[in-house]
Amino acid sequence: MPSTSSSHKIDVRKERSGLILLKFGGSVITFKEKPLSPNMECINHLSRIIASIDKPLIIVHGGGSFGHYWSVKYEMHTKPARYDLKGVSVVHESMIALNELLVKGLIESGAKPYSVMPSVFMHGLEPIVKRIEELEAIAVGGAVPVTFGDIVHVAEQNYSILSGDALMTILAEALLPSKVIFLVNVDGLYGDVGTQNIIREINYETYKSATFSKTTLDVTGGMNRKIEEGLKIAASGIDVVLVNGLKPQRVLNAINGCDFEGTLIRHEERRG
Repeated sequence: MPSTSSSHKIDVRKERSGLILLKFGGSVITFKEKPLSPNMECINHLSRIIASIDKPLIIVHGGGSFGHYWSVKYEMHTKPARYDLKGVSVVHESMIALNELLVKGLIESGAKPYSVMPSVFMHGLEPIVKRIEELEAIAVGGAVPVTFGDIVHVAEQNYSILSGDALMTILAEALLPSKVIFLVNVDGLYGDVGTQNIIREINYETYKSATFSKTTLDVTGGMNRKIEEGLKIAASGIDVVLVNGLKPQRVLNAINGCDFEGTLIRHEERRG
């Protein structure tokens, strides 16, 4: 059965540069129920946290009420297809707009963000590993690469939504960071949505026992997708944390390896 203890401590592993991979969920940095509405208070809180961290970081952010709103409107999905080209333009522009708001908040808080579109290190839906490794070099050098879920050209006028959650797995498998943290708008994974009983620790065996909340404005899969991607990352030998991004102290504790409230996806022994 999943563990439901009140808190736990991240296993601070001795890995290479100590790189941290951090996902700012769209439901954290925007108000998903209202189209095109950034949560600037949360962005500013998170930006101050990032500015205070003296560790190499890479940030991925979701689309929230920006990219997801337009993706739904233009009926775009993670399956490659010949989508409406106006929709492609609008979705892409909205993600750039949200990225600009986040990067500006980071700069104003004293962090040193470096915005990178996923097309820089992806060939359609396939990673370009050498380009991904450049992101780590940038992070180790003191800047903070900030990338995001986006709509990408695949081939022959086909486009696809490449979600921020999928990017987390792609980056984690290529870079094997010391920590992978998903910031969500709830306290963790609910074992029962009605009672809001939080599953404190989960692995592949306990995955199917969980009840996932769903949201109609999340074409990339919501919490269910995050757990699926988290399990893929855990199979690479890396613990994955889900923590409430609306509660700054919990975020700081998770980054620093202190006791925190949230859900831990326990890593498996690394394969190969």
